[in-house]
Amino acid sequence: MSSKGTIDSDNYTIGGGMLYYNATIGAQECLATTTFWTAHNNLGNVVSAEISPDLSYVEHWKSKNGKRVKDKEVVNTAAINITFTFDEMNQDNLRRFLFGTNSSASKFTVLDNTLEEGCGQLVLETAVGQNMIYRFPKCSLRPDGALTLNPESWHEGSFTINVVEYISGDHTNATLNATWLTMPFGEVDTAEF
Repeated sequence: MSSKGTIDSDNYTIGGGMLYYNATIGAQECLATTTFWTAHNNLGNVVSAEISPDLSYVEHWKSKNGKRVKDKEVVNTAAINITFTFDEMNQDNLRRFLFGTNSSASKFTVLDNTLEEGCGQLVLETAVGQNMIYRFPKCSLRPDGALTLNPESWHEGSFTINVVEYISGDHTNATLNATWLTMPFGEVDTAEF
């Protein structure tokens, strides 16, 4: 991002996000930039996206002479969630939305894969403002609400990506990705790409 400081019109940004996802936790390819951006990993046209940190705090109060004063506050729970809406009703998106598993080239079984986990990238590439890539090594992907089948507009569905901590036991093959262990909730890259 710009090192000019907070108050600068170069910091204004317009543009949408793109999401890429792979069903392999801690995949080495997810650390790359453009090589991860394949049609296979693309979650389709993202109509809207939000990223939100979710923190809970525990407060400690001390009491003296009948007066309570807060003297400590610590984070109790922490999470990062990405909620997005898509409008591409391809087989992969429908399969993920209905918790399915492919049974043939054109068919999938429903409610057969109720926990979809992998890694991903949220990419903001814009003509106005700062580009950004948020890479995360482990997440769960699940529907967020209903699949809207509106006859007067584009069909849309919403997903939530819950970024979760990558730890040493999170690998599906014999190779543990040591790079991800140093940033278990991912990293944000604001360099030009």
